Amino acid sequence: MNCSNVTICDSSHLEMDKIGFYPANVTSLTQKVTAKGSFEINETCKLPCNSSMLSMNLTTMLANSYSNLTGFVCVEIQSVNDSRVDYNLTLNGEIKSESFMRHVRDAANLINQIIPVNLKSFKVKTTGLVKMKISPNVWYNKPLTITCNIKDNVEKVSWIIKGSEDYEEAIISDRYYRFTNDIESTSTLHINATSIWKGYYCCRFHFSNRALTHEACGDSTIYLLPEEITPFQAGYTLVKPGSKLEEEVKCCIKNDEEKYYVIWKEGSLGRDVNASVPTGKDIMCSKLKISNMFNNSTNYTCTFVNPKKQNTSVAIVITVLNDNDTSCEKEQYRGHSWITTKASQYAESTKSCEDQKVGKIIRLCKKDGKWDEVFFNCTRKKLVTLLNLAKELKEGRGSTSEKLPEILRNLTNIHLQSNDTADAIASTHILDKLTLAAEYSQSTFNSTVISDFISIASNITRQREDARENVEFDSSLLMKSVEIFSDFFEPPEKEFSVLFPNIELKGKQFDVEPEDSYFQRFSENYTAEIDTKALKESMKNNSFKISSILYLNIDDILPQSTKSGGLSKDYFINSRVQSTTLKVNTSGKKTDINVSIKMFFPPKEPNGDLKTARCVFWDYHKGGWSLVGCETKVSVNGTYCTCNHLTPFSVLMSRSERLIPFLDELTYIGVAISIGCLVLFITVEIVVWKTVVKTSVTHFRHTTLINTAIALLFAQCFFLIGAIHSVKKNETLCTIATIFSHFFFLSVFFWTLTQSLTLLYRLLFVFHHVRKSTFMSFSFFVGYVCPLAIVIAATTTFISKGKYKKDKVCWLNAKPSGEFTAFYTFIIPVGCIIGFNMLILIVVIMKLMRPSVSEGIRNKEDKETITKIVKAILILTPTFGLTWIVGFSLTEDSHDFEHYAFVLLNSIQGLFILITACVTEIKVREAFIKRVKSMIYQSTPENVYSKTSSHSVGK
Repeated sequence: MNCSNVTICDSSHLEMDKIGFYPANVTSLTQKVTAKGSFEINETCKLPCNSSMLSMNLTTMLANSYSNLTGFVCVEIQSVNDSRVDYNLTLNGEIKSESFMRHVRDAANLINQIIPVNLKSFKVKTTGLVKMKISPNVWYNKPLTITCNIKDNVEKVSWIIKGSEDYEEAIISDRYYRFTNDIESTSTLHINATSIWKGYYCCRFHFSNRALTHEACGDSTIYLLPEEITPFQAGYTLVKPGSKLEEEVKCCIKNDEEKYYVIWKEGSLGRDVNASVPTGKDIMCSKLKISNMFNNSTNYTCTFVNPKKQNTSVAIVITVLNDNDTSCEKEQYRGHSWITTKASQYAESTKSCEDQKVGKIIRLCKKDGKWDEVFFNCTRKKLVTLLNLAKELKEGRGSTSEKLPEILRNLTNIHLQSNDTADAIASTHILDKLTLAAEYSQSTFNSTVISDFISIASNITRQREDARENVEFDSSLLMKSVEIFSDFFEPPEKEFSVLFPNIELKGKQFDVEPEDSYFQRFSENYTAEIDTKALKESMKNNSFKISSILYLNIDDILPQSTKSGGLSKDYFINSRVQSTTLKVNTSGKKTDINVSIKMFFPPKEPNGDLKTARCVFWDYHKGGWSLVGCETKVSVNGTYCTCNHLTPFSVLMSRSERLIPFLDELTYIGVAISIGCLVLFITVEIVVWKTVVKTSVTHFRHTTLINTAIALLFAQCFFLIGAIHSVKKNETLCTIATIFSHFFFLSVFFWTLTQSLTLLYRLLFVFHHVRKSTFMSFSFFVGYVCPLAIVIAATTTFISKGKYKKDKVCWLNAKPSGEFTAFYTFIIPVGCIIGFNMLILIVVIMKLMRPSVSEGIRNKEDKETITKIVKAILILTPTFGLTWIVGFSLTEDSHDFEHYAFVLLNSIQGLFILITACVTEIKVREAFIKRVKSMIYQSTPENVYSKTSSHSVGK
């Protein structure tokens, strides 16, 4: 029910005096201030409205309440209906907010005595108290500054804008303005002037929780430039120099009502070409008729210029093919005509997109001169509209908490087909812009909003018919948007889940004192686990929320490549992708807290080699998978990943075993050389044994050296056998090769220990000589019995469990890490021996530096032999140790260089023994040469005849 207006402001002074509401002290308006007030009625109007009694009564009560307000002129009832009353006030001069609000409350209380009203609904908005200053004639992409000032101390400020195409005003984000309040209150808005910021601005100062608002408005003058120019067509290709082209080309922009003129330029000379600029309802296009012969490639540049001489351009390329240029021949394909096109360029179809879609139908001519598939880069107009709204929201134009849910609702009503790649890309960019808007505003959303968001993302990630290359970037962008937006979900319950066919979101909220760990199990048995108690210190007594997301098919449209190296091109994604985020509730943002997360990934396809599985995370900055910060453990059921950060994770796997170029060949050659050196050394030792072994010390030395060489010879023989592919595939043969390799490599180190112990004993007990039988018994016990005992213990413990050797590798098993494995039965003894040998060397060298010890060894040959033993230990122990330090560090993730280094070091062990014990030993070298010469001398015919003759004469 509407009541007729009762106007008192238009009455004469006489009429105002009759009513008694015209202030006697107001004779002229010095600063006119108008105000619009409103309030809500709780009950329907009881008096007949046609008598205007209700309006008159309300006018009387309002005038009575405001009559004592300094500067009050008059009051006017604007409208009355069943639930709301609107009225206007006319005021004169500056009025303070605090005084104004007292009179508003008086009016509310007075009216409530007669008519039940909602006291909290009384609101007033003034115009005339706020002064606004707007930058005049702002150029495109230059700063637009608007300042508002009021001589009053207000509480808050807000800014709004309404463009020529807007149905309603839009709130401007507070990141664009500053606000200071004191005796005077000031707010300054700074914006970079673009098309979305052209419009009508209002600044509003608020008082008493927005019950009183002071407003000033004004229009901005911004000279625009097109933000996108679309050429039709973007290019032409002529098959040979001298060809003639007769075509009408055009470049079009959105009609933004700016007064542009267009300049066309042909080639680099800058020759202007006349062109018309007809204006349509939605677009503006400039057309040019080309009728020329072309000997060289030429660009036609279309330039739009605004009244301030600012400009922006787009080029239409006329390409002339030379004899050596690769190109795609013109053809008819899928109902479209495709002109001859140079390699690596796009051709455009002359047909336009279907109705209610915008864009182009294009086709790439690949580098090899073959056509790619047709790409229908056509996007629905509804999506383009929503994308523009999302861009505005991201730029801070509009209320995120109000507009974002509305855009999502509209987006959920658009059904994407499996081959709508352009629509999927547009939808992805809409979600990205909305996510950024939420991030800027730090808004939170309920279950309905997050469900709409996940539903849209799930729909986008459906498998599409188009090639992976078209959507690589957007799939990463989509994943990042879902991950970030999930942090703005404010769940109603402690535990929450949002499940859709292609994306699953699960999570949990934790109090300041988390009582239990975080564990989520998704479909297909994927899991995510975090020890939340370990986060207690990092959270600094704040509650937090953890959210996990499983993408059920986004791996089909993500690239397979890694950005951290170490994996071959044969690797592919063989699991779903899952992501986890952590949000500290007080900060409103994701934290950089180091979090350890454990995940399980069952394999998606059976054709991958599970043993090559690698845990990886998606690096948003580099746009690829990375191995950094993740540890991989493989089981028969899948892959366990432990990572020290929170991002999207997956598992890469090879379809075949990793192959390192020429590694096997180098291994065979290197070990063969080492074996050859060892055989030569043993032969030399046998030949010169009687000549060089004259004292007990030399006997000790050469015994340990030759047994070290024999142990290493057998070790490398079995190592070589274990490297043969047929042996690797035979579990029994591979296990035997591993056992013997284990034993003989241990024996090598134990014989170096024997050398060290013998040397130490000889120096500590200078005058005590050990019998050869005692030494031999001790040496053979340490050199062979000790490693044999270790190998027996290891085999009996681990072979029955199937954990003695690696799978498909003839060496000790080192997995799972963190547990005692067969590998430790080698590394612990070897590590101890290397350390003990180094310690003995230090003691021996210090002893030898003391004259009393040196003089105690009276035999000059013994002194030399002891020095040689020291030299041998000093060289061979680090050599053997370095070889196995590199060997211990080798994993399937290791760089190829590390594998080559191990092969090289393993190859030179035999060579080092030969050099240190033979080539550099003068006595051994001389004895060997003498022995060889003697054998050669004895085998000559003259010597044989001489011996025979002597023998005959003797008879």
